[in-house]
Amino acid sequence: MVDLTHAKWRPNRYGGSEKKRTLLFDGKIYMVKFPEPPRSKKTSVSYIGNQFSEHIGCQIFQALQIPAQNTFLAKYCEPVTGKEKIVVVCEDFCQNGNRLLEFSKIGHHDTGSDKTYTTTIEDVYEIIERFDFPVNKFAIKKHFWNMFVVDALLGNPDRHLDNWGLLEDSAGRIKPAPVYDCGSSLSPLSSDERKDLLLKDENLMKIEEYNLCSVYRHQGKRIFYHEILKTPPADLHRSILEIVPRIKFAAPRIDALIDATEEMTDISKTYMKKSLAMRLNQMLLPALKKAQERQASEDAESRGFSR
Repeated sequence: MVDLTHAKWRPNRYGGSEKKRTLLFDGKIYMVKFPEPPRSKKTSVSYIGNQFSEHIGCQIFQALQIPAQNTFLAKYCEPVTGKEKIVVVCEDFCQNGNRLLEFSKIGHHDTGSDKTYTTTIEDVYEIIERFDFPVNKFAIKKHFWNMFVVDALLGNPDRHLDNWGLLEDSAGRIKPAPVYDCGSSLSPLSSDERKDLLLKDENLMKIEEYNLCSVYRHQGKRIFYHEILKTPPADLHRSILEIVPRIKFAAPRIDALIDATEEMTDISKTYMKKSLAMRLNQMLLPALKKAQERQASEDAESRGFSR
């Protein structure tokens, strides 16, 4: 594992809720995220495990052929305390003239409206429909729902409007930005003691790892992943048909990359693999079966009309 204790740091250019530093490494700029104490007293962990969640979450997106930021884990020794930390190093994809357009900021481009956009599906669609710059709106919607399906797998409760967006290159071409900010995925606030308890109680683990909410609301209600996947809107239906087979095929590779993650405890690895398998087998694969049946029925009706 790379040791960043004596790395070449640059003036910090990153904000957000976590502690970050800017690193120059092998001629590229990286954002380094540091673990920090939880901001809530409701957890027993001394430090958030967001560095593992960020790294593995992005690797899973890449394994599913969805562009995501390149990351690696590294060691860093605090010069004052002498304490060693594991950090996640995220390659900055806004280099060579590229510029990130955070989705929340795009929503404020309409100067003729005083509306404040929130994390609802309706507002996401309204923002996209109001785009007055050259972009493939269908591709943006598809990217949103593809992310949503993978976030359901990862148990991500926090894919809000500030942590996804579009990427504009130096020529003005715009496309979905690589996926980033997966640090809230994969149970970063659960201690090994808590995970060990849940691994021994299947019902309790299902309550914690299956009944998960997305950050979004739809038709006035908070979205539970397992509920919307049963009766998906048309665009989500298409993403289920496309992404879930990839997840099923990549499952052994995902388990292998978790097993290969340095400095993560065996309990955390076992828990992560079991929680992913639970959501795949009990949530996503049943959703895929229903989507395939729905597609087959629609195809049959179409053929009937064509006669």
